[in-house]
Amino acid sequence: MGTADGNRQIDGSDNHSSDTRDDGLQVLRRAAAALDEIATAPGRLRLVDVGANLGLAKSTARRLLVALVDVGFAAADEGGRYRLGDRLLGLAGADGTHLAARLHPVIERVALATGETVDLSVLRGGQMWFIDQIESAHRLRAVSAVGERFPLRDTANGKAALALLDDTEIPDVMRAEIAEVRRSGIGYDRDEHTAGISAAGVAVRLGDGQIVAISVPAPTDRFAARESVIVDALRSAAKELS
Repeated sequence: MGTADGNRQIDGSDNHSSDTRDDGLQVLRRAAAALDEIATAPGRLRLVDVGANLGLAKSTARRLLVALVDVGFAAADEGGRYRLGDRLLGLAGADGTHLAARLHPVIERVALATGETVDLSVLRGGQMWFIDQIESAHRLRAVSAVGERFPLRDTANGKAALALLDDTEIPDVMRAEIAEVRRSGIGYDRDEHTAGISAAGVAVRLGDGQIVAISVPAPTDRFAARESVIVDALRSAAKELS
């Protein structure tokens, strides 16, 4: 009986530990999801918005956001709108700076080959985060600020990144287009994100699992005239990154 009782106590302890681990994972998943929501619409979402988007009760969302603010991963303005916190941005910035320094020679070669603006971005929170750029010398050129985040659906780098994800993460309306990106290795934005600007992009998954993209945007007329040169330069860059 003593042995049986002892076994029941051990089993009970193991179950409790398993439950605790599961609870901890759930909290982490919710925190990550909340940060993704905030990153997608920085300075625009209130507590009620985050809770609704995640399907959380208001009290649960409040506890989650208070905790994120307490550790510096989120911050709120006077109107109760959330943005990513300085502590999290500092960590991400350090990572972005490291990646930018490591891959800058690659985008330099693309810029030299094309004569156009070249962007380096990394997939973060369902968006492409721009971490480095070499500007074209043309008077009329496409420029995006380093630190900006662009959507996946209507950008060349975003589509190239989508092609590396599982089919479950691809919007149904984009499946045919993403299948072509996978075949060719090139994502295109033809006047979709910004009227008058077209772009091509490639993306690779690095050894540490991060998805990075290199894209070349240009005024649409010039892009059309130089498309083959741009695509060749991007394919060479993709091979180098791989």
